[in-house]
Amino acid sequence: MTLNNVSTAPVVIASVTPSVSEVGRVVVVMATYNGGCFIEEQIRSIQTQSYSDWTLYVRDDGSSDDTVQKVSQIECADNRVKLIRDDVGNQGAIGNFSSLMGVALEKNAKYVFFADQDDVWHPEKIAMQLAAMLEMERIYGVQTPLLVHSDLTVVSEALDLISESFVMFSGLSPATSDLGVLLCQNQVTGCACASNRALLELACPVPCEARMHDWWLALLASSCGKVGYIPKPLVKYRQHGNNVLGAISFSQRLKRLLFSPQRWKIQKAAIERGTVQAEMLEMRIKIRGIELSPVIMEQVNVYAQILRTHFLCRANKLRQQKIGMHVTIAQWGFNLLLSFMKKKEVKPVA
Repeated sequence: MTLNNVSTAPVVIASVTPSVSEVGRVVVVMATYNGGCFIEEQIRSIQTQSYSDWTLYVRDDGSSDDTVQKVSQIECADNRVKLIRDDVGNQGAIGNFSSLMGVALEKNAKYVFFADQDDVWHPEKIAMQLAAMLEMERIYGVQTPLLVHSDLTVVSEALDLISESFVMFSGLSPATSDLGVLLCQNQVTGCACASNRALLELACPVPCEARMHDWWLALLASSCGKVGYIPKPLVKYRQHGNNVLGAISFSQRLKRLLFSPQRWKIQKAAIERGTVQAEMLEMRIKIRGIELSPVIMEQVNVYAQILRTHFLCRANKLRQQKIGMHVTIAQWGFNLLLSFMKKKEVKPVA
């Protein structure tokens, strides 16, 4: 398969008309774990979507609270809600979503929306993102891996407003972040994104080395297809004591990094895992027989191999390939951390 993509820059979808008729199988996947406190409210926000022709698949990852019981009760009252019952056991967040993505493929999903267990969706989230997806498929083709995502509002446990924009709050720039940024910094929040079938097929199975399912999807869409961004909040992103990741402001992240040696160690480990993720991206592209432009493949390869490069050459290599954080001060810190990281051995050729 050859994809003649010239640019990996995202498409900003400033205006969306949510007037979508029946379009094929729309699936929502929700990974749960001890989410009993908020899950009914989240599912209710999906049930009251303006676009109602969907199926919600929920897979629990071994909760010890009443999550499963609550989902089972909803399942009995609404045949669009399906609880996945398997004996696979605890998979963790990435494994849980990977399993659900596999279910979506088996159920012949055409479009897949990803839901966390504790948020609240805007009533027209599915309709707006679906309309954007259909327009992108019209332009780029249904065989092109496509991802659509949006901004979110950040709210407290009681849904009190913390920030009108998660993007602004976190210091992100999804409207301008191409593959060079995405390789080292995720700009896509899973609960605010949707995938078409072409991307789903390419992404499955999610490798255990992936940092998170949403980041993996974003990398594949940016390199092999297209990312669309709606600069409008379509999810209330609830912050509470049990968030897997949660919203952290840019200034908080910067303070943690500057004044905590432990955070330096954590960030260095995160960078290393990111380079391994880039290796998995490169491998997936090659295994699936996708022919991309040499510029894109070189960019992916350089980041995948950056820790096998002499530390004095790393910053220059990233600059040449236009790889890095979108904020200058963050890039300085990133380059500094890279310079202190141990060189990885080159893998022997079999």
